[in-house]
Amino acid sequence: MFSHAVQHNVNSYELWLMYINSRLRFDDRLDAYNDALSMLCQMTADTDNELKDRSAFILDIFLQMIYFLCMSGNVEKAVYRIYGILPTASPDCPGDRLLADAISCLTVSDRCIFWISCLYVSIYKKLPEEICDQLEFPKDLPRVLVWHPVELRVDNRSKVAELLKCAVDKMAVDINETVKNGDPSYLTLAQFLAVSHISCLAAIEGFQSSVDMLVKYMKEYPRCPNILLISARLYRKYGMCPGLKGFDELLMDWPKDLQGVQFLWNQYAEHALADNIELAEKVLTRWFEEYGKEGDVSRRADVGAMEVSNEVCEEQSLASTLEVSSGPSASEDQVYWLLNLSLYRMLESNLQEAQFAVDKALKLAQGESYEHCLREHVAVHTLERPSSCTDTQARATLSLISGYIADHRNLPTRELLSRRFIQNVKKHKLRLLIDDTIGPASADSSLINSVLEVCYGPSLLPEQIEVKYLVDFVESVMEILPANYRLALAVGTFVVKHYSGADPTSMGTRFWASSVLINAIFRAVPVAPESVWIEGANLLEKLQASEIVKRFHQQATSVYPFSFKLWHAYLTACKVSGSNTESIAEAARQRGIELNVVTP
Repeated sequence: MFSHAVQHNVNSYELWLMYINSRLRFDDRLDAYNDALSMLCQMTADTDNELKDRSAFILDIFLQMIYFLCMSGNVEKAVYRIYGILPTASPDCPGDRLLADAISCLTVSDRCIFWISCLYVSIYKKLPEEICDQLEFPKDLPRVLVWHPVELRVDNRSKVAELLKCAVDKMAVDINETVKNGDPSYLTLAQFLAVSHISCLAAIEGFQSSVDMLVKYMKEYPRCPNILLISARLYRKYGMCPGLKGFDELLMDWPKDLQGVQFLWNQYAEHALADNIELAEKVLTRWFEEYGKEGDVSRRADVGAMEVSNEVCEEQSLASTLEVSSGPSASEDQVYWLLNLSLYRMLESNLQEAQFAVDKALKLAQGESYEHCLREHVAVHTLERPSSCTDTQARATLSLISGYIADHRNLPTRELLSRRFIQNVKKHKLRLLIDDTIGPASADSSLINSVLEVCYGPSLLPEQIEVKYLVDFVESVMEILPANYRLALAVGTFVVKHYSGADPTSMGTRFWASSVLINAIFRAVPVAPESVWIEGANLLEKLQASEIVKRFHQQATSVYPFSFKLWHAYLTACKVSGSNTESIAEAARQRGIELNVVTP
């Protein structure tokens, strides 16, 4: 049926996705990806929206193909296809023509994601998590992409270096075109490319190569704060190095009337606060002497129709505090000026004024500054929390989260690419029926999880908490974000660590944690990444839920039928429980995956 459908609707991304997912043999699915890319590249696009849609569809199908090759144990095929687009590739390389056509159909932003993803796969043999989380959605440039140092073979390193040079050269041409066309997005693209280039060089070639490239970019983009920050941090860590500048020199060179100076001061102070409180005090004192007396919080934060009172009502709810003005957005510097003032007031031990300043900053923050501001807001508002009472801590954190949920910025809506067809449905009632039937995409939990990270660290949960408070707290958060599988994984890890006994309380807690974990993963739309299912299966085994583990593996391998790691974990779990492994090995073999059924 799907084959017939795509033959008569060659430009339908939605039908191609269903056709691809219906192919249950490796070669058939790979052919389906190639056919989808080939047909979508021929899709006519005249308007800006049509060009963006075509680009989003092609990029997503390409990335899903790479994801499929990596998880099935065929990452070398993915890398071979990627190297086929290099100028030095042999003429018979199968990836050359098709991927070249795909690149030509992408928007500049999507090309940047394409090249960065290709580089990452060629180095680390997997897609970045930040990209995996965006599969089936329009892609945004990742805010942070970590490039871990890695040892590559000489021949592999030369290929990666060639791919890196090719990607940077082609993106430089594209960025220059956006500048000529007057597109303001060029600075964001240039910044992302530069930071990725420097970080990639540091990972594969070492410190000196990355410093040389950093100095080059500093000269090319002397007013790009995020590039300059790399210099300042390296300067503090490694000391004098030709071309590098520390925070003091950067601030001295930065024009006082140019936006960005408050951001640099903020990063200087926070960098110092991490390991040198005396330096932080000196930095913030210098800042206050130079900028802090320019006006009080009210005058500095007065934007558009927003009127801010110096009187803070003690009983005012956090939800009302976080209301966003309908007037013009504040400049980035106004937001960071308020954050700097908050840090200064904290060092003065004036917590009320510090909270007042950070409240105003969060109210004004938009775009890239918002997440940073949110984390600062959490940090300031948790300073007065008593450390002895876990119940009070949990309630205070939940109160904060409830307030953040009331702000629409904390639950950004994301539209699935596969739901675009609904826009073409003319009848309103029919559109509502389709919406109600297939349901929306899961709410993005990343900002709320960042709040928990500020409160409790990477574990997202307090080190010690009684079961009653843990259950109440987690259930309250999951009620708001039922598909928050990151929190569910954290709960499983916590329970495995603290409730491993055979007593009724421990057994009941493990069963509850298993339920939370399974529900969160199963309710994710689109499906959770492969890594989440793998981690979830591992935790369920440790939670001693043997029968549940078997059913979980069955579901996992139906969601990702070509995942070598999931099939291997399923086989291992069956070996441990004494279940039949032959049927599992045969099912995996039908997907092109060979498993060793012999017990060592």
